Amino acid sequence: MQTASRFGSVTAFFVATCTSLTAFAQTTSPLPSPNDAVNLAPVAVSGVLPGPALWKVSKNGHVMWVLGITSPLPEHMQWDSTKIDHLIASSQQVLKPSGMGFGAKVGFWGQLFLIPSMIGLKKLPDGETLQQVLSPGLYSRWLVQKNKYLGGLHSWGADRLRPSFAADKLYSAALSQSGLAGSSVVEKAVYSAAERNKVPVTSTFYTLMLNDPRRTAEEFKKAPLNDQQCLSDTIDAIDHHFSQATERANAWATGNLPALSKILSSKQQDGCLSAIGSSAFAKTIGLTDISHRIQQAWINAAETALGHNIQSVALLPMSQIMADDGYLKVLQRDGYAVQSPTSLTEANASR
Repeated sequence: MQTASRFGSVTAFFVATCTSLTAFAQTTSPLPSPNDAVNLAPVAVSGVLPGPALWKVSKNGHVMWVLGITSPLPEHMQWDSTKIDHLIASSQQVLKPSGMGFGAKVGFWGQLFLIPSMIGLKKLPDGETLQQVLSPGLYSRWLVQKNKYLGGLHSWGADRLRPSFAADKLYSAALSQSGLAGSSVVEKAVYSAAERNKVPVTSTFYTLMLNDPRRTAEEFKKAPLNDQQCLSDTIDAIDHHFSQATERANAWATGNLPALSKILSSKQQDGCLSAIGSSAFAKTIGLTDISHRIQQAWINAAETALGHNIQSVALLPMSQIMADDGYLKVLQRDGYAVQSPTSLTEANASR
């Protein structure tokens, strides 16, 4: 019997670059120069804040409440989850945020045979180093950030990583040392509430099934990826967006949509996503139009949940909610009623 199984290293890479980093490829003011290392002050949002805004999607008496998530957030920020807890308790399903993964139809022994092909997956081909493949300016910026966040044992082998993997390693270390966390802190609270209330949690990932994962992994090791921009975007995110963490966290946790809209107002193309989707390697495995595939997988899951459940709860990054061509706009075009937190508040006030 064959089962669909994800193989960790490839999945971790694409999930990190296609989902996490996408949220931070944005800017609202000029970015710091490469030589300006930002010294972050401790980030703290004190007190229990009232909780984030919720969007309501409905059709034929069925309702989905969509909780917008953002990242990074202060690690120990407290937000009042009473409302979302109550909604989950009376729901039949919780949908995870959108994302991407890889899978292969292999059994247990097939998974074991995959392990050797995973070795060296993250490294640059032919023993190259970042100094050899990065532009001098970007390499200088990388050194500043590496010395700041990847000192000691954490820096071991970092210069031999592909830029995308180096970006992921750097970003994780910077989050941890800056007292920040990704949206996982919110997701964990939602999933814990679902577990307490025995509400099933469903993945909405787009999964690309590979016919020969071992061969794909070997080809990936040799494949060129134009992912310098991915590392540059990540350094920009650390330099610029971490300093906005308190502002963003307060806006999110108080449901201040005008402030969030201002922060998310200018969106740049994500270098990590582009590096993958535009590569020759991606085309050979059928990995094209990534953003649309990820979006469509979430839309399909949402419409299925709305069709089967009287009430459900879903998670989505704020950038995907508030974009002019965002996910909820697609649902609206498909005939679903979408009410923003502002319109819901006005409707309640008029009663």
